[in-house]
Amino acid sequence: MKKTFLLISILVAASLILAACAPAATEAPPPPTEAPVMTEAPATEAPQVTEEIVLPDLGGREITIAIENAYLPFNFESLETGEADGWDYDFINEACRRMNCVPVWQEFGWDTMIASVAEGQFDMAADGITITEERAKTVDFSDGYVNIEQRLLVGIDEDRFENIEEFAADPNLKLAEQVGTTNYEAAKKHVGEERIMAFDTFGLAVQAVLSGDADGVIIDETAGLGYLGANKEDLKLIGPSISSDQLGFVFPKGSDLVEPFNLAIAQMKADGTLNEINLKWFGPSFTVTYEEIGPGAYAEPEFGTADNPLIMALAPSATTQELIASGEAIAAQLSEITGYTIETTVPTSYGALVEAMGSGNAHIGWLPPFAYVVAHEKEYADVALSTLRFGADHYGAQFIANVASGFTPYFDPATNENTGDAATALAQFDGKKPCWTDPLSSSGYVIPSGYVADAGVKTLSAAFVQGHPTVVRALYAGGICDFGATFIDARTSSSLAEDLPDVMDKIVVIWRTDPVIPNDNVSYAASLPDDVRQKLTAALLQMAGTEEGKASLQAVYQIEGLKEVDDTFYDEFRVLLEASGVDVTGLVK
Repeated sequence: MKKTFLLISILVAASLILAACAPAATEAPPPPTEAPVMTEAPATEAPQVTEEIVLPDLGGREITIAIENAYLPFNFESLETGEADGWDYDFINEACRRMNCVPVWQEFGWDTMIASVAEGQFDMAADGITITEERAKTVDFSDGYVNIEQRLLVGIDEDRFENIEEFAADPNLKLAEQVGTTNYEAAKKHVGEERIMAFDTFGLAVQAVLSGDADGVIIDETAGLGYLGANKEDLKLIGPSISSDQLGFVFPKGSDLVEPFNLAIAQMKADGTLNEINLKWFGPSFTVTYEEIGPGAYAEPEFGTADNPLIMALAPSATTQELIASGEAIAAQLSEITGYTIETTVPTSYGALVEAMGSGNAHIGWLPPFAYVVAHEKEYADVALSTLRFGADHYGAQFIANVASGFTPYFDPATNENTGDAATALAQFDGKKPCWTDPLSSSGYVIPSGYVADAGVKTLSAAFVQGHPTVVRALYAGGICDFGATFIDARTSSSLAEDLPDVMDKIVVIWRTDPVIPNDNVSYAASLPDDVRQKLTAALLQMAGTEEGKASLQAVYQIEGLKEVDDTFYDEFRVLLEASGVDVTGLVK
């Protein structure tokens, strides 16, 4: 049985529907516009139809039913009307009308549906589910209500084999299948798991055949006929039926609902209702395609809810404890303005921050400039706001050392100017060990190391200590490295002033660069919808205009304000990186 939301648009004739298995055929399959012959499954212990079948009164009982709402023709939601419909709805609504019960439909994904029913999360599942001995070990099935067949779907020009046996005989051939389905199990039985390309959705499995990545797919015949309707120039069904299966409803073990539904199936078979429902949904009058239905249980959850909170990730340029406290204050204010649920995290490195933006583990990122350039190059992030400090949107880097190290400072704090050029100031670091912050830190590694290299200075292997205040602490403690680099001026970090009150005397500036580095920014993950981005940007600007917001921004990264920018804001910085010999594309893997 095939279970999932198909990603490829499908022209559904009567056939495109039974995506679990389908009517068998040893002869050539009928054209896509012709409905496959659906046969009612014999009830395993159904009462004799010659006797009156009496249904129980369930007393208005509510029955929770797991359903995908994305599986033609069993259950789906029309994009045009927004209404749920399908075989499952018609049958169960009619059964409950007769037995005095109330269906409570609950959208749920296929991958854990049977396990969730087994655990008692739902009273039953109705999703065109194939009855198998393995599944019956954990759940109870109703009697079967229809028989279906599995066939082999291949490319239109395929001539290397004519059936699954010939396919299996060629070790170079591969099948594409959706995991967790009886189609997958059938494939494993015939060719072995090592020759199966596994996909989360059946649509992707068929696409693998269309693209030539796979040589075939075992598919329920009705679904296969539907794919032929949409891709008749590219696909064909070959060979006889691979297996014949029954579909049934699933219940927790020992459920008292199995017998009532068995009786309902038997009664609706006897009076012709089941045949009418089958004709409606498996017949030629049913032409709904997957393009016309919603994603059902596979819809992306709404961003910013308790179930799917927005994750705000902060660059680890200070201690995690400091950043979390300050970040949570910002998140709370944003939540109050937007109504979104926002959580805060601090990745372990700048690289981890970049990957979080690309993997969905972060939606709002406070990104250092070089980390942003890499993230944008990877198509992970888009900038929205630049931070402001001292009225400027660019900053510089500084080389620092312990006053006891004996290095000569070429920076005058009284005039706030360098007293010598970079080559002179940095020459004294030759043969010394640097402390850098992170490989993706602009002021803590990328730009300073470029200046060192340009000056022809050869240093010892560096220590990457993660965080600008950490560089200061390492130099203050001594014995770890000889010099380091940070943003201007990391020595004034609140945590340092508290722990190391004489830090400004003990750690001196040796030389400073011009303000050539764009300030860190607020970026959004590429997956974040435009309306959410706009709402967050407006909220951040609003927050930056309040006293509470200014205090929170100052606490997190000494930010004084925010301004809107786009990616062109970083063009000059990219030129500088290139001139410094930094290959951004080389970091994008």
